[in-house]
Amino acid sequence: MPLAYYSFLCDRNNKMKKIIGSLLPIGLAGALLYFTYKDIDFGKMQVDMQKAHIWAILATFVSAISSHLFRALRWNMLFAPVGYKPSVQNSFLAVMSGYFVNQLIPRAGEVSRCTILITSEKIPLQTSIGTVIAERGFDFVMLVLIALVAFGLEYETLSHFLAAQQAKFSSTGTSNPNLKFILLAIGLSVLGLGYIFRKPLSRIPVIAKIMDFIKGLLEGLLSATRMKNPALFFLYTFLIWGSYYMSTYFSLYMFDFTHDLGVKAAFMLLIIGSAAIVVPVPGAVAPFPLFVSAALVELYNKEPDMSLTAASMMYWSQVFFILAVGGGSYLISVIRASQKIKEA
Repeated sequence: MPLAYYSFLCDRNNKMKKIIGSLLPIGLAGALLYFTYKDIDFGKMQVDMQKAHIWAILATFVSAISSHLFRALRWNMLFAPVGYKPSVQNSFLAVMSGYFVNQLIPRAGEVSRCTILITSEKIPLQTSIGTVIAERGFDFVMLVLIALVAFGLEYETLSHFLAAQQAKFSSTGTSNPNLKFILLAIGLSVLGLGYIFRKPLSRIPVIAKIMDFIKGLLEGLLSATRMKNPALFFLYTFLIWGSYYMSTYFSLYMFDFTHDLGVKAAFMLLIIGSAAIVVPVPGAVAPFPLFVSAALVELYNKEPDMSLTAASMMYWSQVFFILAVGGGSYLISVIRASQKIKEA
């Protein structure tokens, strides 16, 4: 095969992979949107949404912008050990711009906010990306801790849900009283075999990426020990997730339908909403309403249509906030970057 023809095939395959990689998230989002809203009366949903309490929506906005400000402050602390001191304003604009880009292109926001600091603060891209990877470690730990709190607070609710699911399986004759022990044994066996064969497994590309991600998380956690004021860093981390929680808590007061759920349910819905964001579709456009409405129905026995209305209002109000504030931040960053390029 001629070298030129081989190069042509490789280029074509790479282009096809990029096209498919771009279209798959959009296709998945479309399919999930259809599945989520296919039986909904949009006229009734619009009428119900008009009944939302404005004060609760505004309270979620205040909580959201607080979380992003604390994230900018915490991000700045990660630059200090490597000799950079970005302004809070530029870091905040970069953070908000990242959320805006993420709303349009999955996982692109992190690179976007790092790119913005190249022009605004002359911080190298690799340095910024390193700090973002470090952030992941702390946020992952906080997410696990909040999940444990949520499961502890809602133990009774989860027990009733699992009992109901087991009863459904029992009615079909598929229940196994020893199932949980079997699953535990399988899980422990998989972990044991994984540890024994960790070296050959690390040569598999997917597993290698997972191991690199875990290594990055651990390195990020250890980076806190090199800071001048680690207590302040952990305080910012707590305030970030406390703001996320308050945003979820206030969102329950958007409708009289959900205001009775209270403190414990907000922890559970925060975890479920965070899980939805992991799904690789633009802005979690379908997973968030789907997951949260399912939780309201299955865990808290709420009516399906109103559950989807409430979950949709939680989601779309935050989308509006991100598009407005994040889009404005992105525009300001682009204008400033253009001015600096002209001045240079």
